[in-house]
Amino acid sequence: MNSPSKSSNRLQRNLSRYSTAGVFCVSLVVALVSVIPLYNKLKTAQEQDLQAKLSNRTLAAEQVRQGNIQVAEQVTSRTFARKMLSDYVQGEASLAELRELSLFDLEDAIDRGKSLVGVSRFDRTNQLLVQVGVDSTLGLSDILQGETDESITVGPIAIDNHPHLLVSSPIFSEQQERIGRDIAVFRMLDMERLVAESSGLGETGEMLLAQEKGDTLELFFPLRNGSQVLPEPLVPLLKDAIAQDTTGIEHYDGQVIAFQTLPNTDWAIAVQMDRQELYGGVNQDLIFVGLAVFTVSTIATIGLVFVLRPLIGRVTDADELEKEVLAKTTAFEELKQTQIQLVQSEKMSSLGQLVAGVAHEINNPVGFLKGNIPPAQDHVKDLLGLIDLYQEKMPNPDADIEDEIKEIDLEFVRQDLLNILNSMNSGVDRIRNISDALRIFSRQDRDHKTEFNIHEGIDSTILILKHRTKGNEQRPAVEVVKNYGELPEVQCFPGQLNQVFMNILANDIDAFEEANQGKTFEEIKADPNIITITTSVVDKQVQIQIQDNACGMKLETIERIFEQGFTTKEVGKGTGLGMAIAHQIITEKHGGSIECSSELGKGTIFTIALPIV
Repeated sequence: MNSPSKSSNRLQRNLSRYSTAGVFCVSLVVALVSVIPLYNKLKTAQEQDLQAKLSNRTLAAEQVRQGNIQVAEQVTSRTFARKMLSDYVQGEASLAELRELSLFDLEDAIDRGKSLVGVSRFDRTNQLLVQVGVDSTLGLSDILQGETDESITVGPIAIDNHPHLLVSSPIFSEQQERIGRDIAVFRMLDMERLVAESSGLGETGEMLLAQEKGDTLELFFPLRNGSQVLPEPLVPLLKDAIAQDTTGIEHYDGQVIAFQTLPNTDWAIAVQMDRQELYGGVNQDLIFVGLAVFTVSTIATIGLVFVLRPLIGRVTDADELEKEVLAKTTAFEELKQTQIQLVQSEKMSSLGQLVAGVAHEINNPVGFLKGNIPPAQDHVKDLLGLIDLYQEKMPNPDADIEDEIKEIDLEFVRQDLLNILNSMNSGVDRIRNISDALRIFSRQDRDHKTEFNIHEGIDSTILILKHRTKGNEQRPAVEVVKNYGELPEVQCFPGQLNQVFMNILANDIDAFEEANQGKTFEEIKADPNIITITTSVVDKQVQIQIQDNACGMKLETIERIFEQGFTTKEVGKGTGLGMAIAHQIITEKHGGSIECSSELGKGTIFTIALPIV
C-alpha cells in the first residue's frame, strides 16, 4: 500500500500540474479573445484615417473649384464691362465699340489670373460677342442645358491634351436683368498639383479624380504608374458613388480605396493605398501586443505555480481573481484610449498642416493687395482733385471736352471708381479674416500648455463651419448668437480645444438637419435654428455654454453621450469618437469638466469648465 505521505505528494504534484496547465490555457484564451477584437479596431482606425485623408483632399479640391468660380465672377462683375454690355443690349453702343473696349478688359483679366486662359462673352441670346484666349464654345451645349441665374461649372474638357474647367457666370444689368454671360476657361493646374501631391499617403497611396462618360469613367489625370485608364473594379464603385452621392471604403486587388463625390459636381474623388502598407503598422502593433500578452501570461503562470504550491487544498480567494480581471480590463481600456489619441493626433496634424499651408499661400497675395489699395485710393483722389481744379479754372471748356465728359459719364466714374476700390479693400479684409481663422484653428499644439484666447478659437471654428451654417434652398441660415463675457487668456492646448468646439458645433448642425427633415422653408424660418454660445468666469474657472434649439436627446442617450463608440447617427455618418475625445481632452488633458443637459424636443446644452491657470 502507498503511504499517506506518498499519496499526498502525488496529489499535490497532480494538482500543481493541472493548475499550471489550466492557468496557462486560460491565459492563452484570454490573449486570443483580447487580440482579435483589438486587431479589428486597429484596422478600422486605419480605414478611418484613410477616410480623413480623403476628406482633407476633398476640401482642398472644392476650394480650388470655388476659387475658379470666384475668379470668373470677379471678371463678370466688373462695373465697366457690365455697363458696356448693357449699353450694347439697349442699342446705345455698337458691336464694334463693345468688342474694342471689352477686349482690353478681358485680356487684362487673363493676364491677372494664374489659371485663367480664355474668356468668351455672349449676349442674352447666347450669341458670341467677344472671345479672348482659349476657345470656350466646346462646352456651350452643356452650359445651355444647365442654364441658371447662378455660376455653373462644366468639365473637365480636354483642350490641347490638357483638362480645362469651364465656368459660366451670368451678367446682370443694374436692374438685375440678365443681359449676357461670360464663359471662363481655366487650366486645371492647381487641381493637377493637388492630385499629384502624395504627402501623407505613403509610398503607394494616391489620389484619383474621375468623371462619368457614358458607360465608363475617365480620369482627369494619370495614375502614379502613368496609366490614364481607371482599374476595372473601380468603375462600378465610383459610378454608384456619383449616382447615389455616397461615401464608402472598399477593397480590391490588394488595394484599399476610400471614395465619395465632390460636392455640387458629378466628379468622383478617391484616395487609395496598398493594403500591406495601410495595415502594416496594425500588424506590427498586433505582434507586439500578442507577444506582450503571451509574456505576461507566461510570467503570471510561473508566479502562480509558486503561489499555488503551498495553497493546495485551499479554495482560491475569489476577491483576488476579481482584482486580476479588473486590472486586465483596465489595461485594455487604457490601450484603447491611447489608440484613439494616436489616431486623432495624426488626423489633426495632417489637417493642421494642410490648413496652415493654405492660409500661408493666401496671405502673400492678400498682403500685396492690402498694401497697394490705400496708395491707389490716394492717387485716384489726387486725380479727381486735379479734375476739379481744371473744372474750376476752366469752367467753359470747348465742345470736344464737353462731349467726352458726357460720353464717359464723369460723375458716374467719379463715384463708382472709389466704390470699386472700397469694395476691393473690404474683400481683402474678408479674405484676411478667413486666413486668420484658418491659422488660429490649425494652430499646432506644443508639449506644454500655452496662453490662448478662447473667443478667437470659437470664432475661427464658426468661420470654418460657415459653409454648413449659411442658408440654402431648403432652409434659412443657422443663426449663431455670441454672448461673450470678459475672459482672461487660458493655459491650454489650443489645437485640442478647437477640436472640442468643432465636434460640439458640428453635432449641433447635424441635429438641426435631423430636426428640419419634413419641414418647409417657411416653417423653419418661423422657428429658426439658433446656436447660442455664452462665456463667463465662474468660481475661478472659464465656463463655456453651447446651446442649440434642435430636437434634443433622450435620457438614455445623454447618459451614454461621452461613451467611446456610441453614436445615434446612421452607419457611415458617425464614428462614435467625437464626444468621447472631447470628454478626454477637457477632463484628462486640461483638468476641467464637460456636462450635457438636454430636453427632448427643446434642445441641448453643453457646458465646459476650464481652470484659468
